[in-house]
Amino acid sequence: MNTMALQRVALAFTITAVVGLAPAGAAGQGCEPIRFTTPVNLGGIGQAYAQAGGQWQVGLSYRHLSSDEFFVGTVSSPEKGPGGQPPEFKIHTFVADVGYAFNDQFRVRLAVPFSTGQLVTHNAAGSPIEQSASGIGDVSVMGEGWLLKPRTHARGNIAFGLGFKAPTGSHTLKSENGLNGLADQRVQPGDGGWGILLGSQAFHQITERSNAYATGFYMMSPKAESDVTAPNGKPWSVPDVYSARLGATYDVQPDWGLSLSLGGRLDGIPVHDMVGGGDQSTVKTSSQIVYADPGLSVGRGKGTFTLSVPVRMWVNREKSELEQSTPGAVNGGGFAKYLVFASYAWRF
Repeated sequence: MNTMALQRVALAFTITAVVGLAPAGAAGQGCEPIRFTTPVNLGGIGQAYAQAGGQWQVGLSYRHLSSDEFFVGTVSSPEKGPGGQPPEFKIHTFVADVGYAFNDQFRVRLAVPFSTGQLVTHNAAGSPIEQSASGIGDVSVMGEGWLLKPRTHARGNIAFGLGFKAPTGSHTLKSENGLNGLADQRVQPGDGGWGILLGSQAFHQITERSNAYATGFYMMSPKAESDVTAPNGKPWSVPDVYSARLGATYDVQPDWGLSLSLGGRLDGIPVHDMVGGGDQSTVKTSSQIVYADPGLSVGRGKGTFTLSVPVRMWVNREKSELEQSTPGAVNGGGFAKYLVFASYAWRF
């Protein structure tokens, strides 16, 4: 595959995915706002195909999230937040990502997140209550493989990934003003449970300079509930998390390695977990968030820088099973107007 073909392939994956997924990937309670830690593709993916076996790739990704809004269902309702005011979140997440390609078709990746989060809520008197937590998050390992032989499918392919998330991040860090001395689960680095990671990505060349792309990520949490209780006395959920992206890229300036992308992004926490249960007895902020997802990528030599700023278009804070069975329960949550993803990856 020549250099131009590799560049065209690389355009399909210029923006970090998430979860964030998870979605938000999989650290923390999976609460509002849905947080990013270990989605299928962390950092600049660089060239979609490894040039040869034995190739390494290291990267560092960053995600910024801030929110001062409160939604009930699909409606902005700040007055229904705790103490009559919306909660304020600020979460910064860094992820160190290391990948090793056995050949041009199969590789394995290790991701180690670090997050720092602050939460401000208000009591009945309107006084602010500040909480914070920082630390290493939940480490993940994922194997990925292209379904079709890369050497004969430079114009399009689909890959699948399978891995796990380990509960290396603490979900019991202490913070002043926290319930029972603990910081709120929504800013904890971990969620206290293992996760099974499923992922897929695909691309297809449309024209000489443009490509369509799609990515999907789902984390199944076998553990039903956390050993930490929410203010209502019920245990926090260790929920499933998912994320999906769909869009197109355009090679603006091949000599500079500059490309732009535009698409849509969906992050969510389902009402019903695929495995594990606990939906009827745990506190879960079931949600769906749709973003417009513009971004850019710059690839120079062996390095690739990516930047993406998903802008919120629609949100639905769905009622969990527990909320559906609890009279007067408010299905409310805070969600960021936009996210900022930045990453740099180096292959050698």
